[in-house]
Amino acid sequence: MWTALLIAHRRLTARLDAELRAGAAMTLDEYDVLYQLRLARRPLRMSELAASVLISRPSTSRVADRLVERGWLERWHDGADRRVVLVRLTDEGKRAQSRAARLHLDGIARLIEAPLAGYDLDTLAASLRALA
Repeated sequence: MWTALLIAHRRLTARLDAELRAGAAMTLDEYDVLYQLRLARRPLRMSELAASVLISRPSTSRVADRLVERGWLERWHDGADRRVVLVRLTDEGKRAQSRAARLHLDGIARLIEAPLAGYDLDTLAASLRALA
């Protein structure tokens, strides 16, 4: 079971990443950062963002750098504590995330939900949440 879970994760994330690269000009890691900021609905400290995404802390900083360069993210130092770095989506970042979300959700439906049709997905989801 463990090996099957690892293989499924690797293959599914590789396919979802490839689809986002081709259809939305972003990586799955970039989408993850944009998505977490969209969910937050407020500026986040970089430390909060790093805790919420599925990539490492150093990778979060590199991804944020790329997104700032693309104009999808704004980053600044907190006026009250210069050690704190805050980030938020720009309007263009919100639009990019929205466009990519449609593609990503279609990929999830096709690659994950469709092959599992007929299985007890509520039990599977509860089991995966227990592991998470």
